Amino acid sequence: MEKLKIFLDSNVLIAGLYSEKGGPGIILDHFIAGKIGIIISQKVLNEVIEVLSEKLQKMIPFLQEFLLSYPPEIIKDAKPENIKKWSGLVNEDDAMILESAMSCQPDYFITGDKPFFSSPLIEKRSDLKILRPESFADILKKI
Repeated sequence: MEKLKIFLDSNVLIAGLYSEKGGPGIILDHFIAGKIGIIISQKVLNEVIEVLSEKLQKMIPFLQEFLLSYPPEIIKDAKPENIKKWSGLVNEDDAMILESAMSCQPDYFITGDKPFFSSPLIEKRSDLKILRPESFADILKKI
């Protein structure tokens, strides 16, 4: 069976680095064990670095070790002209992440950001399976 490809939002990566418990921690454990593949965009990585630099500086060495030891696939950000269609559904930053996720055709897009769950149109138009970390962790427990 081919490994599941998962696009992670910055909040999931930060939470997983911060604690091994909960959905984000379970997801990173499965990635480190080689059971799933993780994809992030350059914007997601930049958001993680920004948040850690501003609020959780003690976590920066954990991020560096993670990226060196278990590098996720890092893809280019979506083109800005592709995000206009999401106007009214999500903000520009979230639209950029959504478009990046769509570009790599993951099996799942995992996020804790509420705006991605605000309208069923987001999942329908993006053709992505968008789940919260805890829901995806439940799936991982079964495989």
